[in-house]
Amino acid sequence: MRFAHCLVAGAAGVAGSAVLFAGPAIAARFDPSSGDPRLSGPGVDISVAIPTGWRQVTDKSHPQLPQMVYPDTCSTGATCASALASVLSTSAINAQTAAEAAEQAVVGQPGIQGATIISEGPIQVAGRSGHYVRFSYSQPNGKLQAETVAIETGLASSGVIPTSLVFVTVSDLAGAPPASVIDDIVGSTQLIAR
Repeated sequence: MRFAHCLVAGAAGVAGSAVLFAGPAIAARFDPSSGDPRLSGPGVDISVAIPTGWRQVTDKSHPQLPQMVYPDTCSTGATCASALASVLSTSAINAQTAAEAAEQAVVGQPGIQGATIISEGPIQVAGRSGHYVRFSYSQPNGKLQAETVAIETGLASSGVIPTSLVFVTVSDLAGAPPASVIDDIVGSTQLIAR
């Protein structure tokens, strides 16, 4: 699906803030004792659980953007995914600015239509303050529901705060996971000790 590629391009293009979060208000709790594999990467200050039926993929043009796709039989996210999630760490003025910039980077891509914010506001994720934007949009091949969640992961320095993002989007294609997976993935967010 093209939405995976749009996210990568949008995430890489957000000036100093990044693009990746999912889940409203206070997301469901994740049980770390479950032994689930985690999605993260070098330089990323958070990880999220990789749910059953999903797989991690690497975009060679954006290796700094760890992502996973559904279904797990998909090896190239841009062409076969019906859902996608990514994580990223960067700096931003605050979590709200980062989450809103991430949403705008996604909906500003060519071919995106009918973008509508469903809800947004403060959120607590992994014991940290953050901000989420839940939105929907359309592409020629379907409708999608998505969420960006920005989490402040460090202390402010020179006017910016280390911020990590989770982005999850689910299409309405046959066989796609339910939109509730957005909350599950966001709720599984953990900070990585450095």
